[in-house]
Amino acid sequence: MEAKKQIAFVEYFENEWLNSHNTWYENIQHFTPSTNDGLESFNKIIKDEDTYRERIPLSRFRIITFETVKQWSSQYKHKLKQYIQTPSITLDIWTKGYQWAKSDKSVISMNHGYTVEYYAPADDEFKISNNDIDTINTMKWNTFDQYRKRAFNVWYIKMQNDPTNWMKGICNCPAFFKCYVCKHVVGVSIRLKFCKPPPAAKDIPIGHKRKRGRPNKATKTLLID
Repeated sequence: MEAKKQIAFVEYFENEWLNSHNTWYENIQHFTPSTNDGLESFNKIIKDEDTYRERIPLSRFRIITFETVKQWSSQYKHKLKQYIQTPSITLDIWTKGYQWAKSDKSVISMNHGYTVEYYAPADDEFKISNNDIDTINTMKWNTFDQYRKRAFNVWYIKMQNDPTNWMKGICNCPAFFKCYVCKHVVGVSIRLKFCKPPPAAKDIPIGHKRKRGRPNKATKTLLID
């Protein structure tokens, strides 16, 4: 009986979420936020700029709600709402990208003329094989444990051959789907000399992580023993 339920669920999931409604997953459209991320972004703005994360009476919240909707509607009407067309690269991403570029990780590339595909080992691995790439492209796994082990041991980076469009590169790592840029896209671009990291990104020794917070602008004064 239990086996029949499992088979029925697999059939339902395949028909409903793979064949019919198959546009639900995170990377269906690159550079487009998932529904949940978009809603959470609005939620943060409301808390930071309108309610100031305070518990307010319902009557006051009603007034704030109407003011917020009016303000947002005016911004859309007069095209005052600005949308970012390219991702913002933080110093932390620059640092991670520079360290990745200077690492000994081997990368396998496949040139398709206008674009080039790069396959890089994930985590602490330094090499990958064509068999690893074939496993990713053909999705050769039969269990969830196999998927978890194999699907995340190779990162796929796709870049344009035009150096001016290096920021339009894509990657299948989780960090990219959150920020639309990651250390792999930056690292490959640095290796290709499509871009140069800021000097501050080179201050951290290879293998070390940047501390959180704004970097110090002032150096220590002269110390005499």
